[in-house]
Parts: sequence; C-alpha cells; structure tokens
Amino acid sequence: MTQQQTGAELRRGSEVHLQWAMCGRAELARVHRGRAPAGPASMAGLCGAHGLGAAMRKTAVASGIIGVVLVAAAFLLAFWITPAYIARLQSDSSTVRNYDGQIRTLVNPVALRQGNLAAAIKVGLPETLRRQVKVLQTSGNTALVQDATTVTASGRQVGGLTSKYAIDRTSFQATSSHPSTWSVTDAKGQTFNWPIGTKQQNYTGWVPYTLTTIPLKYTGQAQRNGISTYVYQATVPATPVKNSQVLAVLPKSVPVSLLQGAAKAGLIPGSMLASLGKAFPGLSSVPLGYVYQATSTYWVAPATGIVVDANTDEKEVAGVALPNGKIVPVLPVLADSYKFSSSSVQGAVTDANNGSSTINTFGTILPIVAGVLGFLLVVLAVFLWMRGRSHGVGGRGHQVSGPDLGPVDARP
Repeated sequence: MTQQQTGAELRRGSEVHLQWAMCGRAELARVHRGRAPAGPASMAGLCGAHGLGAAMRKTAVASGIIGVVLVAAAFLLAFWITPAYIARLQSDSSTVRNYDGQIRTLVNPVALRQGNLAAAIKVGLPETLRRQVKVLQTSGNTALVQDATTVTASGRQVGGLTSKYAIDRTSFQATSSHPSTWSVTDAKGQTFNWPIGTKQQNYTGWVPYTLTTIPLKYTGQAQRNGISTYVYQATVPATPVKNSQVLAVLPKSVPVSLLQGAAKAGLIPGSMLASLGKAFPGLSSVPLGYVYQATSTYWVAPATGIVVDANTDEKEVAGVALPNGKIVPVLPVLADSYKFSSSSVQGAVTDANNGSSTINTFGTILPIVAGVLGFLLVVLAVFLWMRGRSHGVGGRGHQVSGPDLGPVDARP
C-alpha cells in the first residue's frame, strides 16, 4: 500500500469516526456488530435519519403539549370561566331605562293635607319615568344593586323610589347571603331582571311598593323589536302600601271637611261618608291608608334575561284606614300607564344582543375552536411521534447500503 493510499484511507476513517461521534454510541455499536454498513455515505444516511427522527419527536412533544393545553382551555372556558365570570352581572354595570306615560289622575299631597280639593287633584298629564339600576359593590357572586326611579310630570318631579338589593349575579334573584355591612331591602325573587338563561317557566317577582311577591307568568314567545323574546305577565292585586319611602310623602290623615267636599263633588258616595262618621264619631280628621295595584307585560331576551320592552298600568288609591286594619278606598292618588321609550327599547335590544354575543363567543364558539384545534394537534403529535420512531437510526425505512466500502470498511 502506497503512502498516498494510506493517507486517503486515514482521512476516510477520520470522517467515519467523526460521523460516528455525531450519530452517538448506539450507531457506533451497530456498526461494530455488523448490523449496518459504516462507509461515509452510509453514516451520513444514518445521521440524517436520526436527526429527522429526533426533530419529528420534538415537534410531536410540542404539538401534544399545545394540544392538551387548548383542550383544557376549551373545557375551562365553557364550564368555568364563562359561567363564573362572563355570564353574570358585571361589577361596573349601570343601566338607564326611560319610560313614556300618561297620568290619568294625580293627587298633590300638599294640597290634600291643606284640604284644598280643587288643587289636590290633577288629570291628563304626560309623564316621564327614569329608572337607573347600578351596581354599587360586589362580593363574590353577590352584588349590591341600587334601583332608583324618578317620575316627572309637567317638568316637575312628582314621585320617586330608591331601593337597594343584594342580588345573585347570575340568577338576579334577591339573596340574604351578603356582607353584614350592606343595608338592603329584604326582598325575594326577581327585582329588576330575569335570570341569565331565562327559561319558559313562571318566576317570582318583587313589588317594592307593597314589599310583597307576585307570580311572573310565562305566556309564550314573541318577536319584539327584531329579537325573539319570552313574554311574562304580572298582576298586583289591590295590596296595602308598606314602603316607608312612599308613605313618607303621602298624607297620614285627611280632614273630614275634605271628605264632605269630595262627597258633594260626587267623588265618593254619600253612604260611605255616613259610614265613616259612625266609625270615627266626633273626629275632625280620619287616618289614611293606601293600596297599590298594577298589571304589567314584559318582553325578555332569554340569553341575558334583559327586559327589552315593558308596559305597565298601575293605580295607587288612598283610603280610610279602619280600626280593624281594613282600608276603605276613597280616591286615586295616582293612576297612570307607561311603557319603554323608543330609545330605551333600542338600547335594551343592543344590550341584549351584545350580551348574548359575548356569552356565545366565550361559552360556545371559542371552546369549540380551541377544542377542535387542540384535538387535531394531539392527533398530529401521535402521528409525528410514530413517524419519528420509524425514522430513527436502524429503522426499517433507513437501512443503507452502497458500493463505497473501502478497505477499512471491509475489514472483519
């Protein structure tokens, strides 16, 4: 063997040993055992197959991890995050609804106290109601909500009521589970909104004037202002007014002379006046009580529980409070009808659509997309892992051979 041949052979051997080092001990052992040829081209093929297999396995691991994370995120979005944090009353919620109405009868309490019957009773006045429901505080899934309504007629405020409730942020029902520092009305049932995910069933509603509950009766479905709604009807029978705010601005008694004038004007029957004289002999004034009654219809967007339209006909009647607790109606203090203004209808529809879209996006669409993508990535991970193993050194698809065996390669 010439010196030139020996040098070439040494260089060639060095290349083989370098490739062995790059491929690892496993490949070196396989070559020495005769399970694979060890020429430079053969070793390059072995190293290439090994590198491709390793890369595929790494990609498989990354795909699998991402896929599992996406599937987990889909479940969390659908079954925890959306119900617990998105589909509920938000801590910064503040909603204003305006109503347009007509007052049939309105009594001026000041004139009534003075016995001025002519100035005490007003009829045929347009009215505007403004109702604002605002979250003041939250504690977990409970919210402290202020519900404030003002009534304006002929540019003058003629009524108003402000209540505070502790509300479950998902069902919107009044709850007794709240911080002890909250001063709230001990209400029951729905106060201003139906539950998120309203069902086709009856609910219980709260009447702030009488501090009592009434059934909210489901009557069917209807298209209202471009969206599908559930329709509910509520009837408040003649019930004594118990709300201290309402009673505070109303006369607690009325002069007998005023009742006599009302009888002469035909507002109350003379027989009633005679009966009252027997019940309160010798008194210059008689105690008053008040009863409230109303009928209302509500159109509710079921996904959010938002009332998208409403109309109400109500009457508040003053009566003589008898010693046995019964109230004998005398004359209406307030009789009116009102409904959502057109701007409030549009605002409620927008709120309902936005709320429904948000719930659907985070509760349905994103979980489906994340779940499907995660599943596909897991399948891809399994496929790449299996292919990576088959592309490893010595795999059945990468047994190499060739004519480039030199004298060193051929030695036993």
